[in-house]
Amino acid sequence: MSSRQLVFVVVLVCAASAAAGACSPKGLQTTSSSSTSSGTGGGTNNTVTLRIDPTMESATVQLGVTPPPIAFHAYATVGTAPETDVTGAVTWSVDSAFGSISNTGSLTLAGIGGTTNVSASYQGAMATSALTVKLTGDIYGAGTSAATKAMFMSAQPDPNAADAPAIEYPEDQAVLPANLPPIEAQWTLAGGNTTYRVHLTAPNVLDVAFYTTARELLFPADTWGTLRSSVPDVTMTLVVDGLGATNLVASSAPRALTISADSIDQSAIYVWQSSSGSFRVLDLEKGTDIPLPNNSPALAAGQPCSGCHRVSRDGKRFSYTYNGGNFDFGTLAFDAASQSFISKIQPAAGVRGTYATFNPLEATTKPAMIVTIPDTVPQNTPGTVRISMFDPDTNAPLTSNIATMIAGIDPAVGHATSMPDWSPAGDSVVFAAYDSDANYVRLLGDDIVRASIVEAPVTYDTASGSFTFGAPKTLVQAAPSMNPDTGENNFLPSYSPDGSAVAFTRAAGWWSIKTQQSLINLSGQIAVVRRSDGKVFELVRGSNGPGTTLASTWPQWAPTLGSRYAWLAFGSERAYGHRLTNASPQNQQCNLVQGQKQCKQLWIMAIDRQKLATGTDDPSAAPFWIPGQNLAAQYVSPQWTKAVIAPM
Repeated sequence: MSSRQLVFVVVLVCAASAAAGACSPKGLQTTSSSSTSSGTGGGTNNTVTLRIDPTMESATVQLGVTPPPIAFHAYATVGTAPETDVTGAVTWSVDSAFGSISNTGSLTLAGIGGTTNVSASYQGAMATSALTVKLTGDIYGAGTSAATKAMFMSAQPDPNAADAPAIEYPEDQAVLPANLPPIEAQWTLAGGNTTYRVHLTAPNVLDVAFYTTARELLFPADTWGTLRSSVPDVTMTLVVDGLGATNLVASSAPRALTISADSIDQSAIYVWQSSSGSFRVLDLEKGTDIPLPNNSPALAAGQPCSGCHRVSRDGKRFSYTYNGGNFDFGTLAFDAASQSFISKIQPAAGVRGTYATFNPLEATTKPAMIVTIPDTVPQNTPGTVRISMFDPDTNAPLTSNIATMIAGIDPAVGHATSMPDWSPAGDSVVFAAYDSDANYVRLLGDDIVRASIVEAPVTYDTASGSFTFGAPKTLVQAAPSMNPDTGENNFLPSYSPDGSAVAFTRAAGWWSIKTQQSLINLSGQIAVVRRSDGKVFELVRGSNGPGTTLASTWPQWAPTLGSRYAWLAFGSERAYGHRLTNASPQNQQCNLVQGQKQCKQLWIMAIDRQKLATGTDDPSAAPFWIPGQNLAAQYVSPQWTKAVIAPM
């Protein structure tokens, strides 16, 4: 057994988009010991023992610098023979993300941080060396240099806590997908600070600082890519230090931030931009926002929408409601040749409907959609609403026993049905139900009160060409209350990609408006029910809790699951740092309505799959703002599906 320490001196060249000299030189040093492993070679009594020297190696590398190679040696003992150096005879391997290792045991690091193993095999014996790489660096923005770092290093702590900047974004304990574009850190102005250091650390693997004179920092794209490769599923600590003319440094409270190893598969979020009266397509990975390509004259910008749109799980079918409270209903289908959505059902007077969902198994059964059909009655008068089945190309009614299923809903829940979602497996449908006899709503088909979440199994009979619904089951029943103005209201359900859970909006009282003169209901929050046992999670970490007024609504799952996380998008009036708050001038351009205080934007929260599957604790993480949104626009009703439009 042996131990050794290697010290390499490297010349620093900063690869970030800062000025020359943007990083300060440091060395790369490694420390090690050794280990053994055994196997059986050819012949009798030829047991092979293999060890790697070093067995534990640690290295410090600089951003943008290719460090010198690290030498590994392998030693083997065969039977009772003396130990020999077999470095050139073993098979070496290492995670390619960390670098490459030659057949002589020379490891060239790729320049990221993290932990991994270097492995060797020889005549059936295996040995490993634990490798820890710490990524360091200093990135200088405009108006800063290495002298700025020296000023921070020599400054004394500011004894006045009020002088410290406070981090506004990202939110504490946020979890981001690996393929999210670089985020922007934002913080408050305080104490006369004129220069800032944004410091990201993680034990043993990360220590990177960014210097700026602004009060926000968009992380450089190349550095962000290196960071996320270095710390997958490792919680980083973010601190912002402020330095003023007094040469005193004040530090923010730390915030935790995690970049997951999970990426979100190529997908698109189809959203209603109510401030412009148009449908948009958001690409999360690219951070882009484009108009929905389509040939329907009804979808010109500025159209009124009520109940809005739904998109099929494969992204190829699209439904929408036209002409506001009249609920003229239309559908589109994606045409790959033209890369556009083509009109199938053109909205017209008398063709009424809203809140549709599409059969995910139409390739093996038949095209079908379940649509919410409202009674034709004046606003604020008695009436009801029911889900029915139609052909999405022709709007012809389809044969089913859906009316019988609705009649079987618990009378305590009510028989007004709306907002359906078809499960990814195609074997069940979930929807909101309420008692329209006890409380009729302002606008049938759009508003809802004291609603519960109900589901029913569905099958298709090939011989008859009909759909059969089984007995309805109440997944989430509204808590008992005699007061519809404050009573629990559960609506807008959405199946998770594996069908194990249903996300929904929970609000206190009428949603969204009780009468034409009422203020809009801002009490919405996001919740999830586990289907196996009916456990309801109010996602306080990811959305907000009861008694708050962030208007969090319209939860929609990413179309695929990660290994550790599911992802849930929703609309909310939560502040985006200082870029968008109740006081932001952009709110004047968002067509705020009836007590609304801020432009509604789209956010995403990570959902811990293990907690959701078996736990009782809130499985959500703090959310992140979806890049690419126009801060002077209002986004509602996100529909998240597989991407079909070619990348722009």
